[in-house]
Amino acid sequence: MNWEQIKDFILDHKQYFLVGLVVIGIVLWAHQGSNQKDTATEFTEEQHPAQKGMPAKETATEVSKQEPEPAKPKNVTCDISGAVKHQGVYTLNTGARLQELIEAAGGIMNNAELKQVNRALILQDQDKVHIPYRGEKIKANEIVTSVTGSSNVAPADDSSSSTTETTADHSKINLNTADAQGLQKLNGIGEKKAEQIIAYRQKNGNFKKIEDLKQVSGIGDKTFAALKDQLAI
Repeated sequence: MNWEQIKDFILDHKQYFLVGLVVIGIVLWAHQGSNQKDTATEFTEEQHPAQKGMPAKETATEVSKQEPEPAKPKNVTCDISGAVKHQGVYTLNTGARLQELIEAAGGIMNNAELKQVNRALILQDQDKVHIPYRGEKIKANEIVTSVTGSSNVAPADDSSSSTTETTADHSKINLNTADAQGLQKLNGIGEKKAEQIIAYRQKNGNFKKIEDLKQVSGIGDKTFAALKDQLAI
């Protein structure tokens, strides 16, 4: 078949060639649109991987969970009183222990009572601390009190120490803390001698040992022997 025959054949069947060209064009157009849609879908999934296959409500919840928590305070401020050299309010680093607060307050005094004090306690902001004096009547759960009113101290041997303190309170008189009426409960001690004991205490400080009572005017060996079993320091 030569060129002339081919040309005549195309002219005789040109309507079929036009239909074929139209069909081919539609197929190519549809294929190109499909590729563009797939590309857009892949781009969307790459930009929002957390949302793939996840409802909008769940996605919002997941994002909110990732929000950073508020920073905890870096310091704690506590009030300390009692048998320390400098009572007052001190600010320490978060996680500080009671011993650090005592050191910040200048340390303890010579007449401090530490048997019921847990110096390893981790302090909380706004804690109120009271270091008891020797002979002071104070419960273990009253040494450190939080801002909520709850106690932060509870030594393991609290029951035994409380029993000892109770026994001492009922059977003996503390020379360093008793008032005039309390001192008059001692055998042979009247109002005048009670006032002399208090005057001696105010002038010379607390008694170091019960035998020092004999240094008070009017109290000799005989009087002391009669009441020594009733005395405590």
